Amino acid sequence: MTSWVIRIGAGLLALLVLVVIGIAGWLVERFHASKPRETGEIVLPAAPGMAQVVRDENGVAHIFGESDEAVFYALGYTHASERFFQMDLVRRYVRGRLSELFGPDYVRVDARTRTLGYAQLSQSLLQSMSPETRAVVEAYVSGVNARVEEGSVAPEYAILRTAPEAWTLTDSAAVMVSFADDLAAGRGADVERARLRDILNEAQLGQFLAGYPDWGPTTLKDEDVRANFGDVRTRSLAPLPLAQPDNLPGSNAWIVSGERSETGAPLLANDPHLGLSTPSIWYYTRLNLADGPVIGTTAPGAPFVILGRNTSIAWGFTNTGFDVIDLVERDPDSLQVTERVEVIQVAGQSDPVEITVKDTAEGPVLDPQWFDLSPFHPDLAVIQRSTLNQPGNRGADATYGLMKARSWDEFVDAARGYTVPMQNMHFAHVDGTIGYTTAGLLPIRDQDTGDWTGFVPFEELPRVVNPAGGMIISGNNLVAGDAFPYPLLGSYGVYRAPRIEALLNAQPLHSLDSFADLQMDVTSEQIARLRPALMAAEPESQLGVEALARLETWDGRLDADGPEALIMAAWLRVLSGAIWNDELGPEAARSFNQPRRAFLEDVLMGEASAWCDDVRSTEMETCALTAGLALDAAMAETADAFGRNMDSWRWGDVHQGDFDHPLGDVPLVGSMFENRVGVPGDGSTVNVAHFSYRSGTYDVFHAASMRAIYDLSELNNSLYMHAPGQSGHPLSAHHGDLAERWANGEYFQIRDDWGVQNAPEGSRVLVLRPGD
Repeated sequence: MTSWVIRIGAGLLALLVLVVIGIAGWLVERFHASKPRETGEIVLPAAPGMAQVVRDENGVAHIFGESDEAVFYALGYTHASERFFQMDLVRRYVRGRLSELFGPDYVRVDARTRTLGYAQLSQSLLQSMSPETRAVVEAYVSGVNARVEEGSVAPEYAILRTAPEAWTLTDSAAVMVSFADDLAAGRGADVERARLRDILNEAQLGQFLAGYPDWGPTTLKDEDVRANFGDVRTRSLAPLPLAQPDNLPGSNAWIVSGERSETGAPLLANDPHLGLSTPSIWYYTRLNLADGPVIGTTAPGAPFVILGRNTSIAWGFTNTGFDVIDLVERDPDSLQVTERVEVIQVAGQSDPVEITVKDTAEGPVLDPQWFDLSPFHPDLAVIQRSTLNQPGNRGADATYGLMKARSWDEFVDAARGYTVPMQNMHFAHVDGTIGYTTAGLLPIRDQDTGDWTGFVPFEELPRVVNPAGGMIISGNNLVAGDAFPYPLLGSYGVYRAPRIEALLNAQPLHSLDSFADLQMDVTSEQIARLRPALMAAEPESQLGVEALARLETWDGRLDADGPEALIMAAWLRVLSGAIWNDELGPEAARSFNQPRRAFLEDVLMGEASAWCDDVRSTEMETCALTAGLALDAAMAETADAFGRNMDSWRWGDVHQGDFDHPLGDVPLVGSMFENRVGVPGDGSTVNVAHFSYRSGTYDVFHAASMRAIYDLSELNNSLYMHAPGQSGHPLSAHHGDLAERWANGEYFQIRDDWGVQNAPEGSRVLVLRPGD
């Protein structure tokens, strides 16, 4: 009897092994079948003409074609080959269809995007395209679908046991809507203010929400503003411009004129700060068009070079931080609403989820089932008023227009099509012209009610060409001061712009090398300013005293090697909680996600020192005492995690760029999709690397999504980098090959002085040929 049981058990085990091997073999086959093809020739019946896709040693696609239509078709085919699953997730997010893939955990996300009407916004953006822009998108979409129709377009579908759908024109518009959703500012500030107004008194609220400091630089200097607008003044609205918490999107860009460069021609640097992911949000490419090559970053799913250069100009963006979203309370009985029913299909459920969306002239009514409206009055309707909902968004036309611009006037005119997201647009020309303009809808608010009464005319938005100082700097800082005739409400970065400005002024002439050094700079302006107060701390433990002694001789560079950056990061995290947890009580957990750097400086160095006292105790704690106790606690926690020997601590071992992927948690294969690399810096340094206070780790989730430095004396000398790699396929050599180089501050070139016949050694050529 026992032998039979053993035999049956062995048979079942063998069967299980065979099943596992079979599934593994099938997955391996599916993975290999979906690898991007990089060489040879493919005949595509719908191709509008022959095109060649030449991938260089970094995986950058240089695309040549018989016509512009063939080039954009080939770009679509290439994006789909490398990034289709990423494209699919973006359109599903905008359309509110993630639940179809990932189940009920995503119903809330889908309900939100459907409430906000993103699918309708995508359709509106498509309808506003000019015939020329639409033709570009049509060629691109045709190329995407040519690859989808071949099958095995991405390995993720094998794991999810589903098939991809064809790409549409509206899907490409949805990619642009996703940027507007990510970068438009204002919603979070309204929720936070509403949440805190019942906890803090008016003075505390003003301190905690930290206004933009008087010492903070503005992108446009007063003399340049007055040259454009005269001495007009307007009264600023309350609340004043705020210092930006670290969880908001950010970027760096700066330009020097030829008078400030070694070559006598302008230099322009740009590094947008966005969420890290595998694959990268960007895809570098060179499009060889009839009017000349255009080189830079594209967003898979759309056919445009969003950040880059052509033969005459280079351009880069940063986020303005302007407040373009308001959450307003209204009497529900006074509203005129239209209703629409949205049906959300959910994986693993037979019955869909139906939601009823109520729209008003101001915007959609937010449903507390899907949105956290707990800070607002329960008997009032909360409406999201946003520039995203304004008609006439010609963002696709604007982006295509920037690619074709050959002068400052053409560049500014192309930007007219932007409505959202509002961007700082930086410009440099081979003729020596440098400039800056904003684009988008900037609300004008009633002084008393805060209601929108219109938008700042395009001609009166912040703008400058060839400024007197010969340089333009944006670190998401306040764009203009009181000389500008309109209030600039919003949230603004504080510490990067002063550091950039100081380093640009530290030497008379700049080069590609000095710009690269500046992009990788990890000396914290915040820590330099806090240093006197921090060094006055009074630690009591041996570890605390040892840590303070190390920091006293530290130069403030948050390098990946060595323990000092880890000591400081751990200290500031504990100190921040010690400062505000007692006042905020249960609400502290929400506010503890990210550092509040300007507020911390005001507490330790300014007029908000009362926050150092623990209101739960009967004694009066000074900032020196609170800082010392925080250092003791931080070092005890760090020693528990990494050992008591501080010499063995290394910032780069724990502070790692986490390039995550939606399937990263899938057993056995999930790790194939993700990338990690140790990085220096923190959220205050020019080389930005944000981690979450609340997470309990130092994993970096938000950093430079790409870097570019443009040399207008010879554009082929321009430098580029992004991470983790060009390809979204885990079996590709270019899936994570750039991550270490990105972390180490390396760059590559994307030149336009070679063609298919004389491509650099090691290039791979794929020919796309029309035919039956």
